[in-house]
Amino acid sequence: MDSLDMLRVFCAVVEAGAFSRAAEKLSMSTSSVTNHVAALEAHFKVRLINRTTRSMSLTEEGRHCHAQALRLLADMGELEAGLRDAGATPAGVLRVDLPSVISRQYVAPALPRFMQRYPDLELRITVGDRMIDMVEEGVDVLVRIGELPDSGLVARKLMSTRYVCCAAPAFLQQNGWPASPESLDQFACLGFLNPRTRMVRPWKFTRDGEIGSHIPRGLVQMDHVESVIAAAKAGCGIIQQMSVSLVPALRNGELVPVLEDWQASGPDIYALYQSGRRETAKVKVFVDFLKEIFTT
Repeated sequence: MDSLDMLRVFCAVVEAGAFSRAAEKLSMSTSSVTNHVAALEAHFKVRLINRTTRSMSLTEEGRHCHAQALRLLADMGELEAGLRDAGATPAGVLRVDLPSVISRQYVAPALPRFMQRYPDLELRITVGDRMIDMVEEGVDVLVRIGELPDSGLVARKLMSTRYVCCAAPAFLQQNGWPASPESLDQFACLGFLNPRTRMVRPWKFTRDGEIGSHIPRGLVQMDHVESVIAAAKAGCGIIQQMSVSLVPALRNGELVPVLEDWQASGPDIYALYQSGRRETAKVKVFVDFLKEIFTT
């Protein structure tokens, strides 16, 4: 007999609480179920189940075997599903949750390319920045920026970010360029208010391996990143934001970086998904697509 088959039958007996009920569930004869368990006991050379005509109970070895068998069978099921899906054509519904900046600036503009590759895949995308329960909300792939909680999810790094100081070209032409983080106090600066604490976020800098922070004086603080960037593009002052939010404005020249020698590392961006789904075709192709977006 196959060892995995013996383990499957043994677990079915334990879960059913009786050989006859397990046989009915497995569409097998009671004698065949009994033979499978007896063969497993002979294989391990231990008694796993104490049984009488009226009752059955697990031995200490049986309890240990049952716990290990459940994990082994779950891993085997995941492996079989993953290998089967690896060669399958991605299809069905894929539910994704993205931060607003990632959705607007990166994923949405690239969606035509993705959908052309996988026409049988239906995407349902929600946009938000809170950490959600993926199982409860039925999400397959979650993208988040920053430190990750110990959630047991698989995390694939998509990109690193940096904190970039920048301003509109017209502002710099009129007011000059800051020479150091300390000199920012001589310029109009736009601060970012943490939406939860309502405190101004300190600006981060690094030079020669030393990391420091500074809160420039400013008459304007906002708790909305896009509004801060819009005000800077209009010439209102100097800002510091994560590079992931500034790419379009820097690329088209609406904003110009300053204090580049002091740029500090920012939080990383990750794609998260449940460990049991890491090899499914639809999750795999979408996470690969995300990685492609952030490396081009």
